Amino acid sequence: MAEQEKQPTEQTQQEQTQGQGVAIVNVLEAILFSISVLSELAWQKMGLHINPLTKQIEPDMKQARLAIDAVAMLVELLRDWLSEREYDSLRTMLANLRLNFAEQFQRQQNQK
Repeated sequence: MAEQEKQPTEQTQQEQTQGQGVAIVNVLEAILFSISVLSELAWQKMGLHINPLTKQIEPDMKQARLAIDAVAMLVELLRDWLSEREYDSLRTMLANLRLNFAEQFQRQQNQK
């Protein structure tokens, strides 16, 4: 019983964290957010989206590939954590990234 009293309950921890102005996020939400950020970076690094900070097109195919590979790993990691519909949506997004990467890579090779 003394051990239970030493460890704050999950609700108590959440109340303490919320009082500090920090949002409570579970791991699944954090991974989905990471996928979103990495996919946007992939579009930017493919030169298909403008960098919102610099207002420039800044292609870097090596970084785009890294972002896409990271997204692929995270999507596969979540397979058992998502509904079939959510998983299919992420797989479609990943397929679009890969297709656009292939097109941009081919364009870059043709320009050389």
